Amino acid sequence: MLNETIREKYRELKCAGERCTKSGEEKRSSDLSVAEYMRYLTDSGEVRDFEDICFCLWNISDCYAMLRDSENEYLNHIDFAEHISKGENKYRFWTVCDATQRFTLISGGHGDFWQELYKNAAENSAVTDENYRIAYEAHRAAMSVHHALNISNDFLLYADKKFAEFLEVVKEREEYDFYMIVYQSSVIKSFGRTELDIESLCFEFFKYLDKKDVPCQYLLGEWGQLNRRRSEKNRAEIGIKAAVNALIDTGEIKRAKKLYDEAKGFGLSENAYINKRIGI
Repeated sequence: MLNETIREKYRELKCAGERCTKSGEEKRSSDLSVAEYMRYLTDSGEVRDFEDICFCLWNISDCYAMLRDSENEYLNHIDFAEHISKGENKYRFWTVCDATQRFTLISGGHGDFWQELYKNAAENSAVTDENYRIAYEAHRAAMSVHHALNISNDFLLYADKKFAEFLEVVKEREEYDFYMIVYQSSVIKSFGRTELDIESLCFEFFKYLDKKDVPCQYLLGEWGQLNRRRSEKNRAEIGIKAAVNALIDTGEIKRAKKLYDEAKGFGLSENAYINKRIGI
């Protein structure tokens, strides 16, 4: 378990929620500082617990991903994958639960490496009470696409199949409807399936938008943070915004704006990225 000294140092160095207000140099300095501190913790032996080492290695990869440093992320992710291989199968999704990390690896020619890690997790890590939430994060990351990257359609079809299989496994879970919104958003964006009536799914979440969110007690990249129970408010915000962005990505601007405006009337928070994309 990470001690409070480490937690406080991480919070001091990390440029997280307020990244959009920071300059490029401030963000770069923060990412480099966090990566250096995480490496110190692992190399010095100050952290020895399996999950704590995973937290450090995940953050190092994440910092390099934010820096768009594919080569150093790749080298660290090799270490991360090797460490994960020493743990229980439930942890395998930890290496593939972030789309930004995946995109940076692809941009540097290491996309196949990430895909193999994902396939290993999807094929060999059973979805259970202990890991189904981080499994969702991995499937969402696997189906993510970026206009500037050449992403294999064959792999997207594979990820689609695995995401659909995951939905069957979790259909009795409280988060099922949320996972379905994100899945359909991914299908719309990845395959242009604009005939899907994703608005109907989103309407069911409007009633949660005026609820209070529950702050996460874990640090970014911890098992508890990546595998946490999301509040109803959080699921509504994430799901609806994913749907809006998917509609924008496929040219359905009027549908996106209508859904966004209706959701805001029920309490959806403003999103600067969406505002810019639909011309607000």
